[in-house]
Amino acid sequence: MIQGRVLYVSGSHLYLARGAKLFFSTDGGNSFLPWLTLPVGGWQRIAMRIPLLARLLRLGVHHLVFSGERGVVVVNKETFLIDGRNVVRLGALHGSRPMALCSAKGGVYYGEYRSNPERSAVHVYGLDLTTCTWQPVWCFEGVRHVHGVYFDPYTDAFWVTTGDADDEAAIWRSDDDFQTLRRVAGGSQQFRAVQLLFTPDYVYFGSDAPDECNHIYRMDRSGRCVENLVAVGGSVFYGCQVDNDLFFSTAVEPSKINQRAFSEVWHSADGANWQKPLELKKDALPMKYFQYGQVLFPLCEGGQESLYCTAFATEFHEKTFVLPLAKI
Repeated sequence: MIQGRVLYVSGSHLYLARGAKLFFSTDGGNSFLPWLTLPVGGWQRIAMRIPLLARLLRLGVHHLVFSGERGVVVVNKETFLIDGRNVVRLGALHGSRPMALCSAKGGVYYGEYRSNPERSAVHVYGLDLTTCTWQPVWCFEGVRHVHGVYFDPYTDAFWVTTGDADDEAAIWRSDDDFQTLRRVAGGSQQFRAVQLLFTPDYVYFGSDAPDECNHIYRMDRSGRCVENLVAVGGSVFYGCQVDNDLFFSTAVEPSKINQRAFSEVWHSADGANWQKPLELKKDALPMKYFQYGQVLFPLCEGGQESLYCTAFATEFHEKTFVLPLAKI
């Protein structure tokens, strides 16, 4: 078990956050060296070292991706560009912290995520790495918020998930780098998805429906064939892919339907058969103030021998489990 949150994995190379400090490992997490300290405000840096205060104030390093040799990180409500050991502030996020950060085709993208009760326009933003500014690349009308932006390496396409009501819950696809965007599937809580995973034949996702039973699904890329694969104990927020192995995790959130007090990790080696190698019990702190129980995944580029997943607001909070794939 590793203290801190593993954010990014590529082979035996890992990047880890502890408070505002980032570390790296070249030996699969057996040892870590300091990389840099993110230039957040002084009070935030102190608060990020105190787990209860960080949870209460929604502080932390949420995402790290790389575009070439440069990294882009989301910390608290800000974004930074990392070039070696130089850190450039890219500015505040539009909305709250995004649920996913996507790096593909020389760009970095995220979806605008905020409460938005008035249903005003929300956007997908792309980073112009020349000017170091975020620019809107797509505008949604009539959805509450964007759950995530993802890249499908098998079709060279970008996919977007939106929520939350039935008519807002949808999975979208762009084959021309956001010149156009079309809805592939949607219209019910079944398609209220956050994370998408891709294989040559299917798109995998879990439903994020607090008022209905949740499942893991797969669909063909036309959206016409959708298969219900397995029932899970809560809303599915996060997933990751380690080469051919697929993983999703569930959240413990207030619900009259999904009442399990455990965050579950689900795994499949073939996409059809699913098992639950790990579940962690929600801690005793109230969810309204100290956040839902979750298991968080790093962005995985493949080539590693283990799954790394971080407990959040559960037992073993902010510790990363190392699960050898050969033993799952």
